[in-house]
Amino acid sequence: MIAPHKYLDLNLSLLNLGGVILNIIKEDGAVKYDELLERVILARGNSAKDVFIPTLSFLFIMGKIEYQKDIDTIEFVK
Repeated sequence: MIAPHKYLDLNLSLLNLGGVILNIIKEDGAVKYDELLERVILARGNSAKDVFIPTLSFLFIMGKIEYQKDIDTIEFVK
């Protein structure tokens, strides 16, 4: 998903979608998982569902987000 190929839709790339997710989380501070998924789908379309979880995993590994299990929210790490 990170490596480009001729069939890659740049609006649905992992890095682009990661930017969208970070912008949403920075605006609100903490966002519920379902609400974040809905907002990403509104921004990039229904095809964004396929890349949503790998993008969250990438952002978590990079240390940009944290998941709060008890309240089911995703928070931006400063």
